[in-house]
Amino acid sequence: MALVSIDPRNGHILAWIGGRDFEESKFNRVVQARRQPGSAFKPFVYTVAIDNGYPPTHEVLNMPVVTELPSGERWSPQNYDPTEIGGPTTFREGLRRSLNLVTVRVLQEVIRKPSLVVDYAGKMGIKSPLQPVDALALGASDVTPLEITSAFGVFANSGVHVEPVAILRIEDKNGNLIEKNIPRSHEALRKETAYIMRDMLGTVINSGTGGRARWKYNFTRPAGGKTGTTNDHSDAWFIGFTPQIVSGVWVGFDDYTISLGRGHDGARTALPIWAPYMKSVHDTLNLPVLDFQMPAGVVRVEICDDTKKLANDVCPNIVEEVFFRQYAPTSNCDKHVGLTRQSRKRKDKRIRF
Repeated sequence: MALVSIDPRNGHILAWIGGRDFEESKFNRVVQARRQPGSAFKPFVYTVAIDNGYPPTHEVLNMPVVTELPSGERWSPQNYDPTEIGGPTTFREGLRRSLNLVTVRVLQEVIRKPSLVVDYAGKMGIKSPLQPVDALALGASDVTPLEITSAFGVFANSGVHVEPVAILRIEDKNGNLIEKNIPRSHEALRKETAYIMRDMLGTVINSGTGGRARWKYNFTRPAGGKTGTTNDHSDAWFIGFTPQIVSGVWVGFDDYTISLGRGHDGARTALPIWAPYMKSVHDTLNLPVLDFQMPAGVVRVEICDDTKKLANDVCPNIVEEVFFRQYAPTSNCDKHVGLTRQSRKRKDKRIRF
């Protein structure tokens, strides 16, 4: 296993565990092990779509697809639960439930160029070579725990990527400065894109595949994150963040042909390490409870969950959603205008993400 924690605001590496026992193995998995991230890579796909004007309410079909592997072979992926297929599904729901079919369709039908995902991931801190094929949507290219954790820090840090720093300064025995490292940073995403993605990744923890962090481990701070599991259960991931700390956990064997076993996915294997650790760190350090600041270019509005238009007072299913200000819906729901206030009271489900 491996664990790494970074302050996304300045790149300072706060914790680094490269394996279970240094005496048994000197191999540092945080930086030396390149493994498939599985579904933990999906946020980079949705980031490209969001940054190019598509809202979290945009829908694609949750239906079978054929995709190309890095080897050139054709592959028909399935959702983690193969029976979990259906009709139009929003970006937010696809990410919340970690639906493979939806994510591949986002790449194929919305983005259309896998090379764009490679470019965005590179700007966000992924330095390992990525294959520009459709299977990239499902984490088919290897990455290190350090780089993908650092890249997730972009969501927490308003779109700015700060290079991880392990050593701030080196002095000789007389206090003379030999070396000083100043973190390097650059804007990887617009702050509006980072906030919307942070909000979607918050849904993953609040009510999605990362929900155990809330209801089982009582980690209640504002946070976002993503599970990751490879197809043969050889890798389990959870990467998540608060405004102060981004942490990534990978669990697996050095021999990737050895499976952790069916059922040992990111939610059941990596998250049970991540959530208690993050809760303990924040509480022990007495870090203040901070929320993510919504930039002026983003608005949060109530929409009708059926039509994805501005909600009327009589819409039966009203949800709050975030949009780029210029792309927010401007027309009201035209489906539920005939409902009465009394009927709405019987059917109303007001959902907050």
